[in-house]
Parts: sequence; C-alpha cells; structure tokens
Amino acid sequence: MATENVKLGVCNVTFDAVDLGLTKGGVEVEVTTETHKVMVDQFGNVPVNEYIVAREVKIRVPMAETTLENLIKIMPGATLVTDGTTPTKKKVNVEHGTGINLLSLAKQLILHPAALTALDKSQDFTVPLAMTAGALTYSYKLDEERIYNVEFAAYPNSTTDIMFIVGDPSAVA
Repeated sequence: MATENVKLGVCNVTFDAVDLGLTKGGVEVEVTTETHKVMVDQFGNVPVNEYIVAREVKIRVPMAETTLENLIKIMPGATLVTDGTTPTKKKVNVEHGTGINLLSLAKQLILHPAALTALDKSQDFTVPLAMTAGALTYSYKLDEERIYNVEFAAYPNSTTDIMFIVGDPSAVA
C-alpha cells in the first residue's frame, strides 16, 4: 500500500487557455459507460459477452468568479457589449441559442491540481474537446456566494477517438 497515492485537494480550471477563476463546492468529474449485454437462448439470462456502446464525460464546475467575461465563455450565443461612451458600462446579451452547434465551439478543458506547479501535469485531467450548453443555476442569497454551476460535456475527437486524458498529455509512446 502506498499512502502517497491518495490525493486530496482542489483544482484550477482552464477552458480555451483561460483560467475560469475560483470555484466553490468542488469540481466534479463523472465518466459513465453504457454497455450492451449479449444474450442467447441457450444460456438463459446469463450474458455471454458485453460491448461498450457509449461513454459520456461530464465535468461540473461551480464557478465562484461570476464575471461578465466568464459568462460569455460558458454561455453559447452570448456576446459582451461595452458601452461606446462609458467603457465601464457592460452587459451580456444572450440569444435563445436554437441550432448552435456545440461541437464546433468545443475547446480544451484542463483540470490541474492546485497543489502542483504549472509545469507538473502528471495529475491533469484534460478534455481536448469540451463545451457547455450554457445551462446555469445560481442564487442570490444573504449568506452565500453567487455560484455559476456549469456542466461541461466531452466530445470525442473524430481523428483520435480520445475523449479525455489523465496525466501529462505530452507523453508519447
């Protein structure tokens, strides 16, 4: 047994080479795999084989830095408008989004343990193609921070089939 293999700690989240800032509540990764069990009459209800038919990856990021700039990064169809007269006046316009192709907007998402140096990518969780549909939930409460709960989905790269990488992505065979 090696207790040094038990990891703790928070991560920094980078999307399209932009740090999304502080989080609150912990970033979560969920990988689900759907299978099809092969059944034949001669073996009754005992599977004789099993095939993977789908794999999904979801990354939930509770963003604590609720800036307008972060909002446009995680909301497809959103645009930042800066007032022509008073540059400190800004707003985000969000379109209905119908028909937006999320794969065409997908970018690299990296979860990097905060305890490691920037050069140590040994524990990174990298999704080469990730995007969020832009669903948000947040609350205005007296005694809590306003958090953008954002869910990213991973898409397979059509040439490499890779959906995610754990460890240093620059490692080669």
